[in-house]
Formats: sequence, structure tokens, C-alpha cells
Amino acid sequence: MTSRPPELMIVMPVYNEQDSIRTVIRDWFSELLRVVDNFVMVAIDDGSHDGTLAILRELESEFESKLEVISRENRGHGQSCLQGYQVAAGRNIPFVFQIDSDGQCDPQYFKRFWDLRDRFDVIYGKRTREDGTRRILASLVLRSLLLLRFNANCIDPNVPYRLMRTQACSHALNAIPSDFFLANVALALLLRKSPGIRHGELPIRFRERSGGEPSVPLSKFAEKALQLYRQLKALVDRGAFKSVAK
Repeated sequence: MTSRPPELMIVMPVYNEQDSIRTVIRDWFSELLRVVDNFVMVAIDDGSHDGTLAILRELESEFESKLEVISRENRGHGQSCLQGYQVAAGRNIPFVFQIDSDGQCDPQYFKRFWDLRDRFDVIYGKRTREDGTRRILASLVLRSLLLLRFNANCIDPNVPYRLMRTQACSHALNAIPSDFFLANVALALLLRKSPGIRHGELPIRFRERSGGEPSVPLSKFAEKALQLYRQLKALVDRGAFKSVAK
């Protein structure tokens, strides 16, 4: 008997989360098994140098076919997200849902997203952040940059809590270079500039980190913001917005 292909792929980038990853994955599985009939979670270990990968392998055995672990050299959070999106597209899985592995993404909101999946092509969590004023400021600066420089009013362009219709994202995914730093931000921008994409948002509470370390330390925020701006400008210069609008 051939098993049905998953209806949903959950993409979870992971980096140095040995203290929290067991709890985070088990909490998410508890909710996912309650809400979705057929899904697979793909945990992408982005070159962790603690015990994260060994724990992921244990969990992979525990949850069997519903959890897949991909291990790779460190390339950054955005590129991990992009790889996960591309895996979902390559397998023709209808929906892809991105979350983080640090405990900030609360599973309690997932059902609200899933219940609206047929009304929108992409649904973003609109965060009430509890991880500090500087993180709130970083999110505000990013949203303002996209609005003022690229005329794109993105709801929360770097939010990890997002549900997307995979087919609707395929053209935008193909337009993102393989070396793009924050590929998840590029995708949000390209989708906002794509005619016909139905955007939705739901409020979520974004918790404090339960462990690990941010993929972009605040000490490097200015440097990474400049890198992001240059890469986004390069997307514009080579006509990426026009290609996804076709």
C-alpha cells in the first residue's frame, strides 16, 4: 500500500540548540498530530558545533517518517530556510510552514493558520515580541527599509512563523540567489511584489528564547543590515521583481 504524500512540510532551521531542541520538537509534534492528518517536519542542522545534531538523530528515530534531519555546513539561517522551501517545492508538497527552533514560536497559534490555508497564499504571524527592545527595533527598521526603499509593505518580513502555499511561491523561490544572506526576507519581499498573491496575517506572541544563540548577534546587526540592503538592491537591478510578476 502506497502512503499518501504529506500535505504539509514544516521547515525548521536549527543551529546550536542542544538545550531546547527536544522540548521544542516534542511540543510542536503534540500540536501538529492534533491538527494535521499528514505532515513531515524537516529539521535542517546548519553546522551546529554542540550536541544538537546527535539529539536530532535521536528524535528522528523516535518520530520516524514524520521527522527528517538534514545536516549541512554552516551557511546561515536564511539559506537553511531557502533549502527547506525548495525541498517542499521539489516534492510537490502543497503547504510549507516555517518555524524556528529556539522556543520562541508557540505552537498554540498553528491551528488558526491551518484553518485559513485555503483563503491565502501566504499567512504571516504578526509578532508581539517579548525578546527585548533591541529586537523590536530591528524588526521595525527592516520593515521600514522595505517600505521606503522598495515600496513593499511587508507584514513582518523576517518572521519565522509563516504558512505558504508552495506552488504560489515557486517563481519567487527561483528568483532568490543561492548566496542570499536572509533568503526568507527576500521571499517575503518578492511575494509582496507578486501580483495575485493573497497575503494574510494573524497575531502571535513571540516568546523569549529558551536557549541557543541568535543566527545574527545584535553586535553584527548594522553590518548584516547593510549586506541585506545590497543584496536586495541587486535583486531589483537584475529584474527579479519583473520575473515574479509574470
